[in-house]
Amino acid sequence: MNTEPDLAKEPTVRHPVPEYTETPPTTARTDPLAKVMLTPRQFWAVLAAAGILLGLLLALLPVHVANADPANPGYVACGNTIGGVETGPLGDGLGRPDEDVLATYVNTCESAITTRLLFSWPMFFAGVLVIAWRGVVRAPGETP
Repeated sequence: MNTEPDLAKEPTVRHPVPEYTETPPTTARTDPLAKVMLTPRQFWAVLAAAGILLGLLLALLPVHVANADPANPGYVACGNTIGGVETGPLGDGLGRPDEDVLATYVNTCESAITTRLLFSWPMFFAGVLVIAWRGVVRAPGETP
């Protein structure tokens, strides 16, 4: 271990700060990323369209619940968020069970449809609201 301090062997030379007599030329450069990036208004429009499409898909696609019969594993279609639980096709999918089993499946299907409903319709209506807002509110400098 070296206990002696390091000393400079050459004198320190301070260079003068350059002074600009003229202002450096400023050129108006365009941002190369501006050609490929979305503006905030376009981003919200794309996000709203995705919300509308995803909300409609979730609302219209059928909800499935697992079949509780170990001899016949699989899924049973319950319906969608617009029509609700359809007991006729549900009973056909289960193989015509008794009323107690069908009532249990109807309750399970209603719970699954309610869960799907909590996600699909708010997404759809938020997308519609953003599209309506974008149509009503104009950007600065945008003429009707």
